Amino acid sequence: MWVISLTSDVQGAARTHWQMLKKQAVSNSDFTHCLRKMMGDHTGSPFYYMARGLPDTLDNTIFHNQPSSSRLREEWRESFEGPGGISEQKAARFLRAIYNSLEEVDKAFTNQISPGTTLHKQNDFGDFVTRRPHSKHGWSLQLTTKGKGRYNCIREQFVAKPGSLVLLSPDALYDYQREQSCKLWEHQWVYFPQKERWLDLLQWPEIGPEIYHIQADDINFGVLKTLFTQIYDIHLSNSEYAQQLGLNLFEQVLIRCRQLAADTSLLPIDKRVRYIKDYITRNFNQVFTAASLAAKVGLSPARLSILFRQQTGFTMMSFRDERRMARAAQLLAQTRKPVNQIAQSVGYSDPLYFSRCFNQHLACSPSQYRNQHELSE
Repeated sequence: MWVISLTSDVQGAARTHWQMLKKQAVSNSDFTHCLRKMMGDHTGSPFYYMARGLPDTLDNTIFHNQPSSSRLREEWRESFEGPGGISEQKAARFLRAIYNSLEEVDKAFTNQISPGTTLHKQNDFGDFVTRRPHSKHGWSLQLTTKGKGRYNCIREQFVAKPGSLVLLSPDALYDYQREQSCKLWEHQWVYFPQKERWLDLLQWPEIGPEIYHIQADDINFGVLKTLFTQIYDIHLSNSEYAQQLGLNLFEQVLIRCRQLAADTSLLPIDKRVRYIKDYITRNFNQVFTAASLAAKVGLSPARLSILFRQQTGFTMMSFRDERRMARAAQLLAQTRKPVNQIAQSVGYSDPLYFSRCFNQHLACSPSQYRNQHELSE
């Protein structure tokens, strides 16, 4: 273990990641030190299973081939290779930027579940905002176990407390952090692939575009916390049947959560409404009308409009607009694309109209949102 000052520690971790970003070889010890720095070595940290079985030297890591790797190399080259090297403040910004830019890492978990625990403590290095820019390959189920966390759900800022279960679909806005009024936030999580047999178990009350929430009572909270811990312990083991046991435990979690969701009087979703929801989610930036959507499920526009609103609480176009705003928020926070390009990419040919719509949903202009959520946080 390195015994050096915090300043050189952060700068050293940044330099190691810069090497990996440029596809230069790094030692096992340097890499695992960086993982520990970013993820922590608390109980449930994914550091423990990500650091297992690595070779002595790593020359092919997840960092150099991400979609935004070229942009990051260009943006940070001068900071690392200029005279004097990188400062502690810039090193911290770089580490946060590179971890929030990870997208292709999700492919490693396409066919398996991946559990862990994230611990945010005030003034700790790892206490930063989690933001992920693109659609994921799987779902994320998060259980707050200590403290409070804040999720940006577009239509509201949701504060999770112990017993809060938050479900993020592959298309959800990943934008969450420790609630500033609380000194600590711990949440256990499972990242899992989308399986057809689980879809009915994922019908939860929605609190934002593709973001869902259930609050567990004390008894169910204790049971669920134990199941999450068992899933993590199984994941660490070398048992021949570890994967099957983990899946069995996770399905128990989903079933118990669905039972809790049923207690909220959540109505079953008509399969035609579900189809239209899925279609809008996949094609929110395209032009369509109530009539063209109704034709896809063999209903009249009026009947589909009534049915959709009854079961979702939204009109089809307001449902579409929320998805547009969620994607725009991702792009504003994670890229430097001009606002007019972002407007066009989410379905608005008129940037001024896009700005008005964005302001209605997020109570600020696109430029103000970008300034408030820039990568330097």
